[in-house]
This record gives sequence, structure tokens and C-alpha cells, in this order.
Amino acid sequence: MYMQVQDYPRQEFTLGDYLADLRSEGLVSGTVSWEATSEALPVQHVSYDSRQLSKNTFFICKGKNFKRQYLLDAIDRGAIAYLADKDLEVDLPGIIVCDLRRALTLCAQRYFEWPQRDLSIIGITGTKGKSTTVTCLREIFDVWLEKQKLPPAGFISSIEEFDGFTSEESVLTTPEPLELFTILRNCVTAGIDHVILESSSQGLKYGRLDDINFSYGSIVNIAEDHISDIEHKDFEDYKAAKLALIDHSEKLLVSLDIEYSDLMLEKAAEKQLEVITLSTTEGLAADYSAENIRSRADGLVFDVKSLRAPERNIKDLFVSLHGLFNTENALIAIAIALESGVDETSIRRALSQVSVPGRMMLFPTDDGAMLGLVDYAHNKLSFEALFQWLHKDYPNHKYIAIFGSTGDKAVNRRPELGVAAGENADFVYLTSDDVGYEPFDSINADMTPYLDSRGVAWTADPVRENCIRDAFSKAIQLYRETGEQSVVMALGKGDESSIYKDGIYEPINSDVTVMKHLVETYNAALK
Repeated sequence: MYMQVQDYPRQEFTLGDYLADLRSEGLVSGTVSWEATSEALPVQHVSYDSRQLSKNTFFICKGKNFKRQYLLDAIDRGAIAYLADKDLEVDLPGIIVCDLRRALTLCAQRYFEWPQRDLSIIGITGTKGKSTTVTCLREIFDVWLEKQKLPPAGFISSIEEFDGFTSEESVLTTPEPLELFTILRNCVTAGIDHVILESSSQGLKYGRLDDINFSYGSIVNIAEDHISDIEHKDFEDYKAAKLALIDHSEKLLVSLDIEYSDLMLEKAAEKQLEVITLSTTEGLAADYSAENIRSRADGLVFDVKSLRAPERNIKDLFVSLHGLFNTENALIAIAIALESGVDETSIRRALSQVSVPGRMMLFPTDDGAMLGLVDYAHNKLSFEALFQWLHKDYPNHKYIAIFGSTGDKAVNRRPELGVAAGENADFVYLTSDDVGYEPFDSINADMTPYLDSRGVAWTADPVRENCIRDAFSKAIQLYRETGEQSVVMALGKGDESSIYKDGIYEPINSDVTVMKHLVETYNAALK
């Protein structure tokens, strides 16, 4: 579901105003069905959804599946002009452009009156950990802002969107321009000053974030992902998209521990950006370091050391997240917060209660038979980090993994997931994960050879809930028969309550809902 723009005092623009913006960047190839009065037409709405139109709409003809009929429908519903990359031969003023994506972004900004100019936006990207990082940031800023009796931070992530009025489950990590600027405009209307934004490689590559500057930016890490015909043609293209976040950043935080940090530092130097360095590696000097890192049953504890300002050092900071790898994510959030003037008390309080829906959520049975785990892990880097943590914190357990891979895209993930599961899991359930238009069995066929070659037994069922229930029963039966403990992990979908299939988002019980219910019911029966 997309956010609806809240009422605010609007400035009225004409079609000529939009045309002038497009001409200023050399985007206009021509105009069609143009009259002397066309430029004076009042534009009251901008939309690319022909089903949701009203009077005086400037209609954007976009999308690989766009049909001329959509424009005809839009005309019937109140469109007064259209924007397209070719003449669609209708009796309506049209602006034809050579770069529709850039044109759309310019039109969205004018329509919503450049709300980004009134906001301090923090931008985070990465292959793994960006959702956790932005959630830590949001929690810290919200505690700090509440203390000052100020509105909470706006939030745009792969999990949730919050605009100061409503909170919605996300559809895209980085929304398309009209949806993105709706959220930003609503944030301004709500009196919000700070926005935490998670950026995808697609959002950066396709210009959805054009003209948005980040007061602080950080690339959590970069590893191969999202390689397909409809995403990134190769790793170099993907890497370039991630590095593009630097072009939007006023200050850049760089972890010295990660691969390609040298490229980040090099690009930041070329742009003459202020760089703030981070590290969780013992003995490696950085502006902010996490030291004396310890894993506890309820989370992580570490010390924060600041070379920039010793008064910012924090001793024995508790973070209610599992997995040593989350130290890196938390440190980015802590450093940005300290640089922004957030006090230590707010940071401590926020991170002691932080929880990322669908991320490293643990559901243990009271008798120790099984640990249920729900996480969004969906690529090689996240799988490897998860299994590394399990081997350290839950050795001598059977690992039962439930996962799938997305259809139509990111095909490079499939063999990588098969290898990671094949090398670490004891049993695998292959299930649905936003299969799109691709057959379920076709997706699995790219993973099963890597399970078979490593001798890992597997089964397949497109219904995620069936897999979780069966895996739970298998783990309990194993414990009763042999005393062996298991970790049952549902991976990829987290707390999402829908599956994308054949162009439709089908409602499901989220992995969190199913796992929590099974464990709570089992524990209740033990009493």
C-alpha cells in the first residue's frame, strides 16, 4: 500500500513550469498536440497510475508494460497532458523526452515542491545489514527526539515506511519518485526534521534518489548480488551503483574492515568529502572503534572508542541484537548519532531495546529442544554470516533451513544459496520467496544440484507455513527420539505478510507469526 499525500498549502504550477524544468536539462525531444494555451494549463496532480486520476492531471507514461490504453483511460479520467518517451498519437498535449526516468524525478520534485530541501536525510546502503543499521539509527534518533519533545524521524526502508502520519509495510526498498516524494512531503508537513533512508542499488542506479543529498551516508558492505537481466548486468555495474551513494553524501562513514573500503576512500577524496572511519578489528586505528566485543544470550556488549573526541567514548554498551556481525551495523548508527550530537544516555536506552522486525528473531522452546530463528537473510553474504554465528553460538545443533529465492531476477543468488546451505545445513526446505512470474520448480532447479552434491537432504513446498510447521515437528521429533537439539531457521521473508506471485501480492502469515505461534503453543503445553 502506498502513502497518501496529506493536505498542505500547495503552490499552483502550470504545464509550462514542468516543461521549463525539463528543457533546463535538455530532456525535451519535442511537444505534440501543442497549442498556444497548453503551457498555461493548471496542473493539480501528477500520476502514472491511470486507475487513480482526478481533474487536471499531468499523466506520466512509464513502465516496461505500459500500454497506450492506459493513456486513453487517463484522458477519460481527467488527464490534461502527458509525458512520454515517444508520441502516443492522442489528441492531448504531450511532452516527449529522451530520458523518462530523469524527467519523472524532476516532475515529482516540482509537484511536491522539493521537500528534501527542508529535511536532514541520512542514507545507508549495502549488500547486507542496511536494514539493521537504519533501524538502529531510527531507534536512537526517536529516543533523542522524544527527549526534546520533537517529532520522531521519518523512515524509509525495505521493511517499513513512516511519514509522520502513517506507517506502512514497504513495497520497494527505495520507492519510485512519486511515492518517495509523497513520503518526504508528508514528513515536512508533519514537522519532521530528520529522515533515515535505506537505499537499494536499484534506487541509486535508476535515479530515484537524484537531487537528494545525505547529511551522512554509509555503505555497510559490498558483495555480489542482484545480478540479472533486469537488475545489474554484472558485479561491476552493481558495485558502481552502491558507490554512487557517495555522490549524494556530504559526510561519508567508511568501515575500514570491509572489502572495497579503499574504493570508497578514493572516491570520497576525489569529491573532497569529510570521511569518518570505523572499525571492529582489534588494533586497527579508526575514528570510531568497537572494542572488547562480547556476545551474550540477550545480545551484544562492546566499548565504543572515539579518536575524534574522547568524551564520546562509551563503556560496556549493550545492544539487544544477536550476531557479532551486528556490531558493525550498530557502530555505523552510533557514530552517526554521536556526530549528530546525540547524547550517550539516548544511545544506551535506544540500543538496549532495539529490535528489527524479521531480523535475527529468536524463539526458543523452554525445554531446549529447538531454537526457532527468523531472518531476512537472502544472499550469500547474509547466509555465510548467519551460519558462522550459529556454528559459534549454537554448535552441536542440527540446522534445518527453510528458504527460497526470488523469481525473474538475482539469479546469481541461487547457486550461492545452494552452496551455503549445502555446506552448513543438515536438512533444507525449499519454498517460495516472491517467485514473480517464474515457475517455482525452475527456481529450485538452480539450487538443488548444490544440495545434492553435498549430500544434504531436501524437500520442496511453495507454501512457507507448511515448511515451517513440518520443520518444527521434525525438530521436536528428533529431540524426543535422540535428545539432539535443532535450530529451525526461516529465511528470506522475515516479518513480511505477502508473497509476490504472477503480478499479485498474495497475503500470507509471516514467518514471524507462524514461528512465534508454534513455539508459544509448544511451551504452553510443557507447563
